[in-house]
Amino acid sequence: MKPLPPTQRPDWRYIAAEMVPQWCPASARDMHYAILGCEASLFGDSTAASMRTSVISCDGGVVIVRCIRGTERDVETVLATVTEAGGARVALHPFATSGTIHGLKKKIRPGSLPSDEGSCKIGENTYRILRISGQKVDLVQQGIKQTTALYLNTDDLEDF
Repeated sequence: MKPLPPTQRPDWRYIAAEMVPQWCPASARDMHYAILGCEASLFGDSTAASMRTSVISCDGGVVIVRCIRGTERDVETVLATVTEAGGARVALHPFATSGTIHGLKKKIRPGSLPSDEGSCKIGENTYRILRISGQKVDLVQQGIKQTTALYLNTDDLEDF
């Protein structure tokens, strides 16, 4: 099958959104279904189908979404309404739009990925330090029944 000439190909736009929290275990498939669900509830099935959104990647705390040119504002609105993906609470904050994936990856600022930077003991509980960015410190405690997350700043840690 011959490829379509450039004048007949769809004009795509790519949107990058930051995932909060960055260590969310949602896969690209879960994120795709969450975005489509929000899109259909906001705009209806026919408009959602005309946007032709799809998730390109979902790793490193950044989600890359593809859509048709002209629908970027609507897709950014949809991304802001996502609250759950794959059974985990998550928020998406769109921050960059581009016409190519290569151009979009240039705009993505390198964030610190979840790592084992150490641990911190607060009271009787021990928390694992996930991320330190500027003055913010993200801590998480893995429990048997639940995960507890704390969001502190460096001044708060000096008290402990």
